[in-house]
Amino acid sequence: MRIKLKQDKESIIKILKSDDVEKKFKILERLDSVDDKESIKILMKMLEDRSWSMREQAAHRLASYGSRVCARLQRLLKKGYWYTRASACLALGEIADLQTTESIVDVLLKDENPTVLKEASAALVKMARKKPEKFAVRLNAIDVKASDLRTILFALEKNDIELYREIKALTIDERQDV
Repeated sequence: MRIKLKQDKESIIKILKSDDVEKKFKILERLDSVDDKESIKILMKMLEDRSWSMREQAAHRLASYGSRVCARLQRLLKKGYWYTRASACLALGEIADLQTTESIVDVLLKDENPTVLKEASAALVKMARKKPEKFAVRLNAIDVKASDLRTILFALEKNDIELYREIKALTIDERQDV
């Protein structure tokens, strides 16, 4: 199966809307032959798929585009099914762009789905591991109540106790009420 997006656009959209996971994976495998703009569109659509393995692979592929896809992923955090929000958190965690910290924190504090919360926590941990000092500075810049900051720190603690201690020490320097 060779993808010629301009000619096969309708066929690809039809496949992406179908339940045929095998064909969707073939599209995913052949995305390298498509220009970045169209590839990103297809991958974003795949984040809405019902198959977790499809969404997970699409999220990892999207992460390879780095900060270019962050705004689109942040929009997905605010809408759609829980699995779409979870996949967006996964991709944002892989990218680890600190500019997205506030969006992920917002999901962590407001979403009710346990899978979304798990992925949001994991995303924050990945971001904090990459640049702990800068993550702490970014976290200090977010206007949240002390109880919300404790929730964020607890998410870090559950995933990586040493990282939690480091971030907590860096945030306590700025906020004495935590």
